Amino acid sequence: MDIEATDVVRLIAQFLKEHRLQASLAVLQRETGVSLCTVDNMDSFKADIVGGRWDAVLASVEQAQVPHDKRVALYEQIVVELAEQRDFGPARALLQQTEPMELLRTTQPDRYLALERLLSRTSFDPQHAYGGSREARRRAIAEELAGEVRSAPPSRLLTLLGQAVAWQQQQGLVPEGAPLDLLFGRAQAAAPGEDKVPCRQLATIKFAKKQHPNCVAFSPCGAYLATGSTDGFVELWSTVSWKVAAELEYQAKSALLMMEDAVTCLAFSPKSDLVCAGSQGGRVSVWRVATGACVKRFTVASSHAVSCAAFSKDGSQVLVGFGSALRIYGLHSGSMLKEFQGHTAPVT
Repeated sequence: MDIEATDVVRLIAQFLKEHRLQASLAVLQRETGVSLCTVDNMDSFKADIVGGRWDAVLASVEQAQVPHDKRVALYEQIVVELAEQRDFGPARALLQQTEPMELLRTTQPDRYLALERLLSRTSFDPQHAYGGSREARRRAIAEELAGEVRSAPPSRLLTLLGQAVAWQQQQGLVPEGAPLDLLFGRAQAAAPGEDKVPCRQLATIKFAKKQHPNCVAFSPCGAYLATGSTDGFVELWSTVSWKVAAELEYQAKSALLMMEDAVTCLAFSPKSDLVCAGSQGGRVSVWRVATGACVKRFTVASSHAVSCAAFSKDGSQVLVGFGSALRIYGLHSGSMLKEFQGHTAPVT
Protein backbone atom coordinates (compact mmCIF):
# COMPACT_ATOMS: atom_id res chain seq x y z
CA MET A 1 0.00 0.00 0.00
CA ASP A 2 1.40 3.38 -1.02
CA ILE A 3 0.80 6.32 1.31
CA GLU A 4 0.90 9.78 -0.21
CA ALA A 5 3.01 12.39 1.57
CA THR A 6 0.12 14.86 1.28
CA ASP A 7 -2.11 12.48 3.27
CA VAL A 8 0.46 12.43 6.06
CA VAL A 9 0.52 16.24 6.06
CA ARG A 10 -3.28 16.33 6.28
CA LEU A 11 -3.24 13.94 9.25
CA ILE A 12 -0.79 16.19 11.07
CA ALA A 13 -2.80 19.27 10.10
CA GLN A 14 -5.99 17.69 11.45
CA PHE A 15 -4.18 16.91 14.73
CA LEU A 16 -3.04 20.54 15.01
CA LYS A 17 -6.54 21.80 14.23
CA GLU A 18 -8.19 19.54 16.81
CA HIS A 19 -5.79 20.79 19.48
CA ARG A 20 -6.25 24.42 18.40
CA LEU A 21 -2.61 24.96 17.48
CA GLN A 22 -3.61 27.50 14.86
CA ALA A 23 -0.21 29.14 14.36
CA SER A 24 1.47 25.79 13.74
CA LEU A 25 -1.37 24.77 11.41
CA ALA A 26 -0.99 27.96 9.38
CA VAL A 27 2.77 27.47 9.02
CA LEU A 28 2.35 23.82 7.99
CA GLN A 29 -0.23 24.65 5.32
CA ARG A 30 1.80 27.59 4.01
CA GLU A 31 5.09 25.65 3.76
CA THR A 32 3.60 22.47 2.26
CA GLY A 33 0.87 24.01 0.13
CA VAL A 34 -1.50 21.31 1.41
CA SER A 35 -4.88 22.54 2.66
CA LEU A 36 -6.88 20.58 5.19
CA CYS A 37 -10.33 21.25 3.70
CA THR A 38 -12.23 19.78 6.65
CA VAL A 39 -14.80 20.96 9.19
CA ASP A 40 -15.27 19.59 12.69
CA ASN A 41 -18.81 18.44 12.05
CA MET A 42 -20.78 18.65 8.80
CA ASP A 43 -24.19 19.00 10.46
CA SER A 44 -22.93 21.79 12.72
CA PHE A 45 -21.31 23.54 9.75
CA LYS A 46 -24.57 23.54 7.79
CA ALA A 47 -26.54 24.55 10.87
CA ASP A 48 -24.23 27.54 11.39
CA ILE A 49 -24.90 28.70 7.82
CA VAL A 50 -28.66 28.24 8.06
CA GLY A 51 -28.62 29.98 11.47
CA GLY A 52 -26.54 32.90 10.19
CA ARG A 53 -23.64 32.33 12.62
CA TRP A 54 -21.19 33.87 10.19
CA ASP A 55 -18.17 34.16 12.49
CA ALA A 56 -18.04 30.37 12.89
CA VAL A 57 -18.75 29.81 9.19
CA LEU A 58 -15.99 32.15 8.00
CA ALA A 59 -13.48 30.56 10.39
CA SER A 60 -14.26 27.13 8.91
CA VAL A 61 -14.24 28.33 5.29
CA GLU A 62 -10.91 30.15 5.63
CA GLN A 63 -9.21 26.88 6.65
CA ALA A 64 -10.81 24.89 3.83
CA GLN A 65 -9.92 24.99 0.14
CA VAL A 66 -13.31 26.30 -0.99
CA PRO A 67 -13.57 27.38 -4.67
CA HIS A 68 -13.55 31.12 -5.26
CA ASP A 69 -17.09 31.29 -6.63
CA LYS A 70 -18.49 29.61 -3.50
CA ARG A 71 -16.58 32.00 -1.23
CA VAL A 72 -17.83 34.96 -3.25
CA ALA A 73 -21.44 33.78 -2.85
CA LEU A 74 -20.94 33.40 0.90
CA TYR A 75 -19.45 36.88 1.36
CA GLU A 76 -22.14 38.36 -0.87
CA GLN A 77 -24.82 36.82 1.34
CA ILE A 78 -23.22 38.26 4.48
CA VAL A 79 -23.00 41.75 2.93
CA VAL A 80 -26.68 41.60 1.93
CA GLU A 81 -27.76 40.49 5.40
CA LEU A 82 -25.75 43.28 7.01
CA ALA A 83 -27.44 45.73 4.65
CA GLU A 84 -30.83 44.35 5.74
CA GLN A 85 -29.86 44.99 9.37
CA ARG A 86 -28.69 48.53 8.39
CA ASP A 87 -25.23 47.64 9.71
CA PHE A 88 -23.40 49.48 6.95
CA GLY A 89 -19.96 49.82 8.55
CA PRO A 90 -19.10 46.08 8.69
CA ALA A 91 -20.86 45.56 5.34
CA ARG A 92 -18.64 48.13 3.59
CA ALA A 93 -15.55 46.69 5.30
CA LEU A 94 -16.34 43.23 3.91
CA LEU A 95 -17.11 44.67 0.49
CA GLN A 96 -13.95 46.76 0.21
CA GLN A 97 -11.33 44.87 2.23
CA THR A 98 -11.79 41.14 1.64
CA GLU A 99 -10.24 38.98 -1.06
CA PRO A 100 -13.50 37.38 -2.33
CA MET A 101 -15.14 40.77 -2.80
CA GLU A 102 -12.05 42.12 -4.57
CA LEU A 103 -12.25 39.11 -6.88
CA LEU A 104 -15.93 39.90 -7.52
CA ARG A 105 -15.08 43.53 -8.33
CA THR A 106 -12.51 42.55 -10.96
CA THR A 107 -14.36 39.63 -12.55
CA GLN A 108 -18.03 40.69 -12.23
CA PRO A 109 -18.12 44.48 -11.80
CA ASP A 110 -21.89 44.73 -12.39
CA ARG A 111 -22.59 42.33 -9.53
CA TYR A 112 -20.18 44.27 -7.31
CA LEU A 113 -21.81 47.60 -8.17
CA ALA A 114 -25.21 46.12 -7.29
CA LEU A 115 -23.92 45.50 -3.77
CA GLU A 116 -22.56 49.05 -3.55
CA ARG A 117 -25.93 50.45 -4.60
CA LEU A 118 -27.66 48.23 -2.06
CA LEU A 119 -25.58 49.79 0.74
CA SER A 120 -26.51 53.31 -0.39
CA ARG A 121 -30.28 52.77 -0.41
CA THR A 122 -32.55 53.90 2.39
CA SER A 123 -34.97 50.99 1.88
CA PHE A 124 -34.46 47.24 1.62
CA ASP A 125 -36.40 44.85 -0.60
CA PRO A 126 -35.71 41.20 0.50
CA GLN A 127 -37.23 39.73 -2.66
CA HIS A 128 -34.96 41.79 -4.86
CA ALA A 129 -31.83 41.45 -2.67
CA TYR A 130 -32.01 37.69 -2.09
CA GLY A 131 -33.83 36.63 -5.22
CA GLY A 132 -36.34 35.01 -2.88
CA SER A 133 -36.20 34.58 0.91
CA ARG A 134 -33.17 34.94 3.13
CA GLU A 135 -33.68 31.46 4.62
CA ALA A 136 -33.90 29.80 1.19
CA ARG A 137 -30.67 31.49 0.11
CA ARG A 138 -28.93 30.35 3.32
CA ARG A 139 -30.01 26.76 2.72
CA ALA A 140 -28.75 26.89 -0.87
CA ILE A 141 -25.35 28.21 0.28
CA ALA A 142 -25.17 25.54 2.98
CA GLU A 143 -25.67 22.78 0.40
CA GLU A 144 -23.13 24.30 -1.97
CA LEU A 145 -20.43 24.68 0.68
CA ALA A 146 -21.15 21.27 2.20
CA GLY A 147 -20.24 19.73 -1.15
CA GLU A 148 -16.79 21.36 -1.01
CA VAL A 149 -15.66 20.31 2.49
CA ARG A 150 -15.43 17.06 4.41
CA SER A 151 -15.62 16.03 8.06
CA ALA A 152 -12.67 13.94 9.26
CA PRO A 153 -13.07 11.35 12.04
CA PRO A 154 -11.82 12.75 15.38
CA SER A 155 -8.33 11.81 16.62
CA ARG A 156 -7.56 10.06 13.31
CA LEU A 157 -3.78 10.38 13.69
CA LEU A 158 -3.75 9.02 17.24
CA THR A 159 -6.11 6.20 16.24
CA LEU A 160 -3.85 5.08 13.38
CA LEU A 161 -0.75 5.25 15.58
CA GLY A 162 -2.48 3.22 18.29
CA GLN A 163 -3.55 0.57 15.79
CA ALA A 164 -0.04 0.37 14.35
CA VAL A 165 1.55 -0.04 17.78
CA ALA A 166 -1.03 -2.69 18.74
CA TRP A 167 -0.16 -4.67 15.58
CA GLN A 168 3.56 -4.37 16.34
CA GLN A 169 2.92 -5.67 19.85
CA GLN A 170 0.99 -8.65 18.45
CA GLN A 171 3.93 -9.40 16.15
CA GLY A 172 6.39 -9.15 19.02
CA LEU A 173 8.18 -6.19 17.44
CA VAL A 174 7.72 -3.96 20.48
CA PRO A 175 7.36 -5.06 24.12
CA GLU A 176 4.01 -4.83 25.89
CA GLY A 177 3.61 -2.96 29.13
CA ALA A 178 6.80 -0.90 28.83
CA PRO A 179 6.77 2.80 27.86
CA LEU A 180 7.26 3.06 24.09
CA ASP A 181 9.48 5.53 22.25
CA LEU A 182 7.10 6.15 19.35
CA LEU A 183 9.69 7.88 17.16
CA PHE A 184 12.27 5.07 17.28
CA GLY A 185 9.84 2.18 17.82
CA ARG A 186 11.48 0.73 20.90
CA ALA A 187 10.94 0.59 24.63
CA GLN A 188 12.07 3.65 26.48
CA ALA A 189 15.05 3.08 28.71
CA ALA A 190 14.60 4.29 32.25
CA ALA A 191 16.81 7.36 32.52
CA PRO A 192 18.74 7.37 35.80
CA GLY A 193 18.54 10.56 37.75
CA GLU A 194 17.39 12.15 40.94
CA ASP A 195 13.84 13.26 41.60
CA LYS A 196 13.44 17.01 41.39
CA VAL A 197 10.83 19.31 42.81
CA PRO A 198 8.57 20.69 40.04
CA CYS A 199 9.57 24.29 39.42
CA ARG A 200 7.87 25.22 36.12
CA GLN A 201 4.16 25.77 35.58
CA LEU A 202 3.06 23.96 32.43
CA ALA A 203 -0.42 25.40 31.95
CA THR A 204 -3.34 27.14 33.64
CA ILE A 205 -7.00 26.26 33.17
CA LYS A 206 -9.45 28.98 34.15
CA PHE A 207 -13.05 28.40 35.22
CA ALA A 208 -16.00 30.75 35.49
CA LYS A 209 -16.22 32.95 38.60
CA LYS A 210 -18.97 30.91 40.27
CA GLN A 211 -17.50 27.56 39.25
CA HIS A 212 -14.50 25.67 40.55
CA PRO A 213 -13.18 22.12 40.12
CA ASN A 214 -13.58 19.59 42.93
CA CYS A 215 -11.50 16.82 41.33
CA VAL A 216 -9.17 16.08 38.42
CA ALA A 217 -7.82 12.96 36.72
CA PHE A 218 -5.34 12.29 33.93
CA SER A 219 -6.19 9.64 31.36
CA PRO A 220 -3.67 6.73 31.32
CA CYS A 221 -2.95 7.47 27.63
CA GLY A 222 -1.88 10.97 28.60
CA ALA A 223 -4.12 12.70 26.06
CA TYR A 224 -6.73 14.17 28.43
CA LEU A 225 -7.16 15.83 31.78
CA ALA A 226 -10.68 15.48 33.20
CA THR A 227 -12.10 18.02 35.63
CA GLY A 228 -15.24 17.70 37.71
CA SER A 229 -16.77 20.95 38.98
CA THR A 230 -19.22 22.15 41.58
CA ASP A 231 -21.96 22.75 39.01
CA GLY A 232 -21.91 19.09 37.91
CA PHE A 233 -19.96 19.42 34.65
CA VAL A 234 -17.24 16.99 33.62
CA GLU A 235 -14.89 18.46 31.00
CA LEU A 236 -12.04 16.85 29.11
CA TRP A 237 -9.03 19.06 28.33
CA SER A 238 -6.33 18.39 25.75
CA THR A 239 -2.88 17.93 27.29
CA VAL A 240 -1.38 19.44 24.12
CA SER A 241 -3.25 22.75 23.97
CA TRP A 242 -4.70 22.77 27.53
CA LYS A 243 -8.04 23.80 26.11
CA VAL A 244 -11.33 21.87 25.98
CA ALA A 245 -10.65 18.89 23.68
CA ALA A 246 -12.51 20.04 20.57
CA GLU A 247 -11.66 16.84 18.68
CA LEU A 248 -14.36 15.19 20.83
CA GLU A 249 -17.44 16.02 18.79
CA TYR A 250 -19.84 16.37 21.72
CA GLN A 251 -17.55 18.90 23.42
CA ALA A 252 -17.16 20.86 20.19
CA LYS A 253 -20.98 21.17 20.24
CA SER A 254 -20.87 22.24 23.94
CA ALA A 255 -22.76 19.07 24.88
CA LEU A 256 -20.68 18.47 28.01
CA LEU A 257 -20.89 15.48 30.34
CA MET A 258 -22.98 16.39 33.36
CA MET A 259 -24.05 15.09 36.77
CA GLU A 260 -27.14 16.16 38.73
CA ASP A 261 -25.03 17.83 41.43
CA ALA A 262 -21.40 18.59 42.32
CA VAL A 263 -18.80 16.15 41.01
CA THR A 264 -16.70 14.71 43.85
CA CYS A 265 -14.43 12.14 42.16
CA LEU A 266 -13.22 11.06 38.72
CA ALA A 267 -11.50 7.99 37.27
CA PHE A 268 -10.44 6.77 33.82
CA SER A 269 -10.48 3.14 32.70
CA PRO A 270 -7.06 1.56 32.00
CA LYS A 271 -7.56 1.93 28.22
CA SER A 272 -8.70 5.57 28.59
CA ASP A 273 -11.93 4.74 26.73
CA LEU A 274 -14.24 5.29 29.73
CA VAL A 275 -14.48 7.99 32.37
CA CYS A 276 -16.38 7.61 35.63
CA ALA A 277 -17.69 10.40 37.86
CA GLY A 278 -19.16 10.30 41.35
CA SER A 279 -21.34 13.06 42.78
CA GLN A 280 -22.23 14.77 46.03
CA GLY A 281 -25.65 13.14 45.88
CA GLY A 282 -24.29 9.59 45.85
CA ARG A 283 -24.69 8.96 42.10
CA VAL A 284 -22.22 7.47 39.63
CA SER A 285 -22.11 7.93 35.85
CA VAL A 286 -19.82 6.25 33.30
CA TRP A 287 -19.35 7.68 29.79
CA ARG A 288 -17.45 6.70 26.66
CA VAL A 289 -14.69 9.25 26.10
CA ALA A 290 -14.83 9.09 22.28
CA THR A 291 -18.58 9.66 21.88
CA GLY A 292 -19.87 11.04 25.19
CA ALA A 293 -22.46 8.25 25.32
CA CYS A 294 -23.53 7.25 28.82
CA VAL A 295 -22.65 3.61 29.50
CA LYS A 296 -24.28 3.31 32.90
CA ARG A 297 -25.82 5.40 35.68
CA PHE A 298 -26.59 4.14 39.15
CA THR A 299 -27.22 5.47 42.63
CA VAL A 300 -24.79 4.25 45.28
CA ALA A 301 -26.23 5.99 48.34
CA SER A 302 -28.55 8.90 48.92
CA SER A 303 -27.00 10.00 52.23
CA HIS A 304 -23.30 9.99 51.28
CA ALA A 305 -21.21 11.56 48.56
CA VAL A 306 -19.15 9.26 46.36
CA SER A 307 -15.63 9.93 47.64
CA CYS A 308 -13.48 7.84 45.26
CA ALA A 309 -13.70 5.51 42.27
CA ALA A 310 -11.45 3.10 40.33
CA PHE A 311 -11.89 0.74 37.36
CA SER A 312 -10.93 -2.92 37.25
CA LYS A 313 -8.05 -3.89 34.96
CA ASP A 314 -10.38 -4.98 32.13
CA GLY A 315 -12.69 -1.97 32.55
CA SER A 316 -15.79 -4.09 33.16
CA GLN A 317 -16.25 -3.15 36.82
CA VAL A 318 -15.94 -0.01 38.90
CA LEU A 319 -15.09 0.22 42.59
CA VAL A 320 -16.63 3.19 44.45
CA GLY A 321 -16.20 4.47 47.98
CA PHE A 322 -18.87 6.31 49.96
CA GLY A 323 -19.12 6.95 53.66
CA SER A 324 -17.22 4.12 55.34
CA ALA A 325 -18.06 1.50 52.71
CA LEU A 326 -16.81 0.25 49.33
CA ARG A 327 -18.81 -1.40 46.56
CA ILE A 328 -18.02 -3.05 43.23
CA TYR A 329 -20.53 -2.50 40.40
CA GLY A 330 -20.66 -4.33 37.08
CA LEU A 331 -20.91 -2.01 34.09
CA HIS A 332 -22.87 -4.49 31.99
CA SER A 333 -25.64 -4.98 34.56
CA GLY A 334 -25.27 -1.86 36.66
CA SER A 335 -25.78 -4.07 39.70
CA MET A 336 -23.73 -4.22 42.88
CA LEU A 337 -21.45 -7.28 42.82
CA LYS A 338 -19.79 -6.98 46.21
CA GLU A 339 -19.70 -4.71 49.26
CA PHE A 340 -16.86 -4.16 51.72
CA GLN A 341 -17.43 -2.95 55.28
CA GLY A 342 -15.03 -2.34 58.13
CA HIS A 343 -13.72 1.20 57.93
CA THR A 344 -14.61 3.35 60.92
CA ALA A 345 -14.01 6.63 59.06
CA PRO A 346 -14.85 7.86 55.55
CA VAL A 347 -13.13 6.07 52.68
CA THR A 348 -10.90 8.37 50.65
